[in-house]
Amino acid sequence: MPAPHSNSAYAPTATKRKSTRQHAETILTVQHVPWRHDLAIIAAAGEIDTASVRLLQQALPEDLPACLVLDLSRVTFLGSAGLRALEGAVDRARAEHRRIGIVSATRPVLRPLRIFGIDTRVGIYPILADALREVPLSPPPPAAVPGV
Repeated sequence: MPAPHSNSAYAPTATKRKSTRQHAETILTVQHVPWRHDLAIIAAAGEIDTASVRLLQQALPEDLPACLVLDLSRVTFLGSAGLRALEGAVDRARAEHRRIGIVSATRPVLRPLRIFGIDTRVGIYPILADALREVPLSPPPPAAVPGV
């Protein structure tokens, strides 16, 4: 007698997706904090890598506020996927003439930001209070020049 038809072939994929998301949520937490009407904070804690970067990307608002502070002070690892996400956020803010700042004083975050030159395009602040005070007062960055 043939075995009854089952959708069990699809179960591993669904389980894998759920497992991947659960894994990402165990290594990274991301919180969107509306601070003022023109300023938002995205705070991340943990590891930003290929498994977890989507959580950071999903936290970035579709419509950026005039000022955005990315608080990475509790990030323990910043991989290449995280660098690309941060670079995309910085480039988008620059293209839209919005102010953006990154908070971190830890080597695992500062070193990759410096190696890849992101620190030359965005203010890096050692503590959140500095960023909240200075980012809104900084002049909007010039738009990136295409091809440069």
